[in-house]
Amino acid sequence: MDFNNSLASVTTDIKEGMKIIADNMIATRPRGEIEYHPFRKNDVFFDPDPWKPRMVNLKKLYPDAKPGNVVYVGTILDSVADYDAKINVIGNVKIIYNGETVYDYEENPTEDRKGRCPVHLNKGENPVLFMVRCDDDEKFEFEFMPSVHIFWFWARDYILHVRATSPIECFKKEDGVGISALYESEQDFDGNYVYPKIEEKADVIDFNNIFPDADGDYAYALTTALKNTKLSLNTFSNTKVLVNGEEALPSGFKVKRGDIILVKSQKGEKWGFSFDEKAPIGIPFLDSYRNNGDKWLTVGTFGKDGCMNIPYGPELSIQFVNPYVTEGWKTTFWKLNSANDYIRPYMDTCFYSQWFYALMVGHFGLLQTAKRLNNSEFMEYFVDSVQTMAEYHNYMMYEKHNFGTPTFVQKGTELNNLDAIGTMGMNMCELYKLTSSPEALYCIELLARAAKDNIPKFEDGTYKREKDMWADDTFMSCPFLVRLGLVKNDKYYFEEVVHQILGFKKRLWMEDKKVFSHIYFLDTQIPNRIPWGRGNGWVFVTLSDVIENMPEDVEGRDELIKLFVEFAEGIAEKQDADGLWHQVLTRPDAYQETSCSGMFLLGMCRGVRNGWLGEEYKEKIERAFNGLLRLKIDKTGNIYDVCRGSGNSMDEDYYANLAVIDNDDHGTGIILTALAEMDRIFN
Repeated sequence: MDFNNSLASVTTDIKEGMKIIADNMIATRPRGEIEYHPFRKNDVFFDPDPWKPRMVNLKKLYPDAKPGNVVYVGTILDSVADYDAKINVIGNVKIIYNGETVYDYEENPTEDRKGRCPVHLNKGENPVLFMVRCDDDEKFEFEFMPSVHIFWFWARDYILHVRATSPIECFKKEDGVGISALYESEQDFDGNYVYPKIEEKADVIDFNNIFPDADGDYAYALTTALKNTKLSLNTFSNTKVLVNGEEALPSGFKVKRGDIILVKSQKGEKWGFSFDEKAPIGIPFLDSYRNNGDKWLTVGTFGKDGCMNIPYGPELSIQFVNPYVTEGWKTTFWKLNSANDYIRPYMDTCFYSQWFYALMVGHFGLLQTAKRLNNSEFMEYFVDSVQTMAEYHNYMMYEKHNFGTPTFVQKGTELNNLDAIGTMGMNMCELYKLTSSPEALYCIELLARAAKDNIPKFEDGTYKREKDMWADDTFMSCPFLVRLGLVKNDKYYFEEVVHQILGFKKRLWMEDKKVFSHIYFLDTQIPNRIPWGRGNGWVFVTLSDVIENMPEDVEGRDELIKLFVEFAEGIAEKQDADGLWHQVLTRPDAYQETSCSGMFLLGMCRGVRNGWLGEEYKEKIERAFNGLLRLKIDKTGNIYDVCRGSGNSMDEDYYANLAVIDNDDHGTGIILTALAEMDRIFN
C-alpha cells in the first residue's frame, strides 16, 4: 500500500483510527430491515435446505412431457450489491443471461450433470432465463443457485446475499420462478409464463379452504383500515369482530385509518366470511404486488370444544415474529387467504443480523469499539443486529420445518458444528449482559445444549470434527463456554474451558516451535505441523479471552497462563521487521497476513494489561500497530490482505497461497478489538 493512502498518513491516534475503521464498517455493512413478502408453497419449485440449489420439477407440471420437449424457466437474481458470482445448475439446461447464452449443458455434458458459469450481478434485479430440455430418459427437472467465488452453496448471507425471485409481475419480490408453456422442441421464448397463477377469490375468507386439515375450532383473520370507512362482513358461522380489541357488530362497523380489525370465526359447515373487495383495507407492512387475495392475513386453528369468549393466540398478542401454538401443539404462522399462500420475513443483507461466525467476530469488535469510544451508534448497531437474530431464531426453526430453507439466519438452524455455535453464543451472552434480553437467553440455552450434545468429541471429551481437529475450534467454543459460566454462575463451564484447551494443546502444540499446528487428522492420528497464521491467532485470542473472564480460583487457570506466556514467546520470535506476521508463521516468503497480525496484537495487549506478559511486549505491540496502519489499513478504514476462509492440508504451500479478501470481518472485527485493547494500555 502506498503510504499516502494508508491510515498512518492521516492518524496514528488509536481512538481516531478505531473511529475511522468502525465508520467504514457501518457504511459498508449497512443495517438490514425486516420486510414481509407473500410466499406460495408448492411442489413444482422449492428450496430443500439452506445449502442445496432450488429444485424445479417440471415433470410435476408436465407429466406427459416427451424427450426433446422444452420449457423456459425465468427468475430474477436480486442482489444486494454489485458482484462477480456464479450461476450453478444441475440438469439439461441452457442459461441465457443479458440476452446471451452463457452456458449450455449439451455443449458441456458431465456425468453429474453439473455446470456453472461466471456472471456479473448488478445491485438490484438481474433477470435470468433457463431453457430446460426433457432428457431421453424423460427426466424433466433441473436445479439452480447463485454462489460466490469457489463455493458450491447458495449466496444467501456472508459476502453476498442473493434471492431468486419471480419474474411474474403479481409475484414480484416473492421467492420463485416463472414457468412457460410446454414447447414441442427448442424455439424462441414468447415471454409468457403460465405457472404459477393467482387463483384465490379476492372477496371471501374461506377457512375450510385455508385450513383443510384443521385440528381446532377457531381461526382468525386480520386486516387494517387504510382509510376512515364503514365495513360490513357477511359471516358464514359464529363470528366475533374486534376493532383495536373492542367488540363490534360484523354487519356494520365504523373504523378509522390505522384501526386493527381482528375477526374470530368458529368452525361450521361453512366457515369464514365475505367482504367488499373494494373496501379500503389491507396489510400496510406486507410488500405485495398481488392486488388480489392480500387484504387479510389468517392464522389458525385454535381451541377444541371451547367457546367464543376464550381468547387464543392473536387475541392475546398480535405479533409477526414468533409462530403461534395451535391445537395439538403444532405451530402456525400467518397466511393469506389460501392454504398454500403464506407471509414470510426477509432480511436482504450481507453482513447485518446474519448467523455466521466471522460476522460475529466483526460485531464483537464493533461492541468493544462502542465501549471505548462511548459511541451509541456502534452500540445500537450491535444490539439491534444480534437481538434480531435472537428474536427470529424460533420462527426460523418453524420455517425450516415447513419450507426447507429459512429466509435468513439459515446457519442457525443446523447447530451441528462449532462454527454455528461459538461466536453467536459469545455475542448472545454479551447482548444478555447489556439488555437482559429473554430472546438472547433462549438462544444461549439452545446453543449451550448444542455445544454439549451435537459436537463430536474424542474419548477424553475434547471437541473434534468428523475427520479432524482444527485449532480454530478453540475460539469457536471456549469464549462462549467461559461466558456461559458467567451467565449461569456455574464453575463447570470454566473447568470445561480448561479441559478443552489442554485437549487441543495435547494434539496440536509444537513444543519446538512454541506455536500450534493447524490440523490434527483422525485417520493418521498426527498433526499437520503447519503453523497457519490465523489458526494460531484463534488460539492466542482464545487464551487471552478465557483467562481474563474466568475466576482466579479455577483449577487449571495457572496452567493456561503458563501456556499463554510460552505461546507469546513463540509468536514474538516470528514477528517480522514491519511488525507483522506471515500467512505461514515460519515462512518469510509467505505474505504478511492481516487477521493473524491483529490477533497477535490483541492477545499481547491483553497479556500486558493483565500482567501475564512483561513491559517488553509494549515495543512489539507498537510495531504491530504501526505495521497495520502503514501497510494493511487505508485512510478511509478499509482492511486489506485478510486470508479467506481455509480448508486444511498437509501441504504448507496450500496455506501460503490462500487468497485474500478485503474488508473481511476475520480482519475488521479483530483489528477493532485489538485497538480497543491497545487503547486500554496506552490511554
